[in-house]
Amino acid sequence: MDSFSVVNRERWVRAPSLRGELERSSLVEVLVANETDADVEVERLEAAVRTALLGTMFAEGMISVAIVDDPTIHQLNRQYLQHDYPTDVLSFTLESAPPRLVGEIVASIDTAAELATEAGWSAAEELVLYVVHGTLHLAGYEDKAPEAGSKMRAAELAVLRRLGITPSPSDVRWRTGAAREEGSS
Repeated sequence: MDSFSVVNRERWVRAPSLRGELERSSLVEVLVANETDADVEVERLEAAVRTALLGTMFAEGMISVAIVDDPTIHQLNRQYLQHDYPTDVLSFTLESAPPRLVGEIVASIDTAAELATEAGWSAAEELVLYVVHGTLHLAGYEDKAPEAGSKMRAAELAVLRRLGITPSPSDVRWRTGAAREEGSS
């Protein structure tokens, strides 16, 4: 596990464990690295990971989250998935042996800022969505087939609501049958 990392680990921040219902996932260590100059709400991203894991078979492990710019995520997308474009979020499962999960999530702050206005909410909320989406992928959710995509979107919505985030009614991604438009992993 320590030999693989898609990002620089010099900026990792250990986010404090939150109380209450998230204590079930307190054995999941969440590390957040902001590789940009943008302000990032570390505790909010940590809560997004922990909340997304509630109700899954994973209760221990380590999830690292790297916030990067579009050129960085473009390079990673090309290197690891052979997709020659920037994307919103990438996820890499390093170990999946329930109840243990180890993985990395890389999310683009630039894409979040670009799509947030269109989505009708803040870039911070768009970034939370990317982290939730990446976490759900690590936990086994898929989104390529329509039915799987609908389950993923419903799980994302449930997590966002638990976090106190309500998507804008004008955001087409939340309409029934809407396909995932971000093109993420």
